[in-house]
Amino acid sequence: MSWTSEEYNAEAQKKHEERFGESIDGVFFAHQPIYGYRTKYAEGSHVGRYIITKSILNEASKFKFKTFIDIGGAEGYKANLIRHFFKAEVKNTDHSASVCRKAEEIYQIPSIACNIHELPFGDGEFDMVLCSETVEHVNDYKHAIEELIRITKQVLIITVPHDPIEKVEENVRNNNIGAHINHFDIHTLDYLKERGYKLTYKKTLSPLLTFFRVAIEAGEKPGKNIIYRFYNRCTPFLRKVFGINSANRMVDMDALFIRIFGFYLGITFVIEKSGAMLEPNPINIKAADFTSLVVAECKE
Repeated sequence: MSWTSEEYNAEAQKKHEERFGESIDGVFFAHQPIYGYRTKYAEGSHVGRYIITKSILNEASKFKFKTFIDIGGAEGYKANLIRHFFKAEVKNTDHSASVCRKAEEIYQIPSIACNIHELPFGDGEFDMVLCSETVEHVNDYKHAIEELIRITKQVLIITVPHDPIEKVEENVRNNNIGAHINHFDIHTLDYLKERGYKLTYKKTLSPLLTFFRVAIEAGEKPGKNIIYRFYNRCTPFLRKVFGINSANRMVDMDALFIRIFGFYLGITFVIEKSGAMLEPNPINIKAADFTSLVVAECKE
């Protein structure tokens, strides 16, 4: 990329602040479906986001932990769920100061604006650290992961997309700030094993279910070709046929399709440090256990 590290980070922060200054009808436009399924006041792909969230919650349930931080957690959606299910003391960070203020306003979660390459926390300060759908955006993901490991006492959970490498290379060539500029597969972090960390992973987001996820969510798509026009005309019918129960079933079905067919569009990595405390009776969290946990619309 032609950007220097400092230039890229400055531009990324600027874009982040612009994004999280957005609102619709005077309501804060959230990153995650904090207001509930199919809300227009949050970014789309709710079913996919639920699948990633479920994976995180079930991996977290395998460990005992008291302190937790989400690095790149936007308005605090996942940190709030961790607090709800595991009664941990949680914190949140993001590149955007304005969205950190939203996390404190909406969820009363302490939230700090910072750069993932220079985290303002002590070594081993948090039992569990989460970084979800973030390191694919940063200009030096290995340095970012070093910082994440540094502040982790027991367990680090990282989720990333598994994009076609050609698409990632195109983003890099085009200096596309905010796009996915790092490619990940299930072996990308194997280098951490050589340093003595226990590394496991779970595949997520079966591509074989993509059509069904899109149909069930029934959100209108921008585009003028005949396929998009036909789909958009069908969305009112699809919304009547498929509701939150259908979405929950689709979320819970993802892991089965991954096990059977193996294809994946996402990865949940779990990096354990020595001394990580296992939970002898981990809970099995289903989609319906958390998709109904919503907040009132946050007025600007």
